[in-house]
Amino acid sequence: MECGRMKDKVINIVKSILGLIKRHKKLFGVLFIVFVAVALIGGRKFWHYAESSEFCGSCHEMDVHYDSFMSSKHHNEHVHSCHTCHVGPGLKGFLHAKLSDGAHDSFEHMKKTYLTSTNSGLFIDIAEDSIPIINGNCLNCHINEEYTKDKTHLECVSQSKRKIEDGNFKDFFCTDCHIGVVHPSWSADVYKAYAEKKIPPFGIFTEDDCYACHRHATPEVVKEWTKSPHAKQGVSCLECHGDDHGQIVERKGMVLPSKCGECHVTMYTDFAQSRHYTGRIVAEFDGFISSTKNATMRKDCEECHMLGLSQTWDSGPGGSCEGCHPKHLFERTKAAEAKVCEKCHIGGPPHAQLDMSVKSVHGKLYGRWEEEGKIKLRCQSCHSDPYSHHNFNRNVSLSD
Repeated sequence: MECGRMKDKVINIVKSILGLIKRHKKLFGVLFIVFVAVALIGGRKFWHYAESSEFCGSCHEMDVHYDSFMSSKHHNEHVHSCHTCHVGPGLKGFLHAKLSDGAHDSFEHMKKTYLTSTNSGLFIDIAEDSIPIINGNCLNCHINEEYTKDKTHLECVSQSKRKIEDGNFKDFFCTDCHIGVVHPSWSADVYKAYAEKKIPPFGIFTEDDCYACHRHATPEVVKEWTKSPHAKQGVSCLECHGDDHGQIVERKGMVLPSKCGECHVTMYTDFAQSRHYTGRIVAEFDGFISSTKNATMRKDCEECHMLGLSQTWDSGPGGSCEGCHPKHLFERTKAAEAKVCEKCHIGGPPHAQLDMSVKSVHGKLYGRWEEEGKIKLRCQSCHSDPYSHHNFNRNVSLSD
């Protein structure tokens, strides 16, 4: 009974309002036009304000992010607001920023999750699904040569991968190395301080730590890695060097062939049988054998003999792949160049020199190739049939 009465009251009220509008059509028409005009003008102004950095910084949780952006190099004539980096292209990008990120942060703001008091310990951070958007916007600007010193670096990073726990790959992003560029990051600040003072940190570190620190400490090494086949296969620093930075410092960053051999089995097996690796006996006395693997050498001797030299910290057979393969690049083409062999066998010490006289085997071959225009033939053309293995003691051919 009460529900029926309430329904009648609502119907009567609606009828009264409609009757009032009919009696004062002009007045309500003017009011409607004014309302629409105010909504359009006010809505447009609010739309523009909502796209400004000031709007983003209006919540106290964003104070640190806002202040850091305003004082950073990225706050310039090209980057006008937070939207330049944080909003993706088109309507989809805008809706994702407002409905996903914005709605989430607003909800957490109402819950008072991000309190910036000294007791909270909570700090607002970007959502995982927004990281690809930011990195896409990095490329949109830095693909321009005016803002990029090395354009090839962007191409290499875009091809680099990260291996995740299930064995799959995910893209490697600019922000994996360039953290703390615009907004504060305690880890980035610490790593930068270590790098500037050239103090090697000790402890156990993650893959993210490697990229963030060596971006300051050895930026060229990071660039070389992004150009390597390892980067494209998601082989990180940890897989070769391990995660104990104290041990890495002790070993001066060296990686043993036995470690490389865990993946490159055939190459390592061949190399382990070669004279480069097994070395040569230089002295025998009363059962004691001294070879180029365990002899104490001068530093300039080690430059050539490092291929097989045992290390004091190594319990295995020692050696080094770095003698031929350039560090962190590990390009097959670079290792196959004749100059890799020449640094020891032509430009090295007298006892390692090849006989290049006119009557010698190498001299005759060199002279013949020079006449035939084949001067670019590599050492591996004879000693590795060609470059199919790493044991250069076998398969030597004097034929064409």
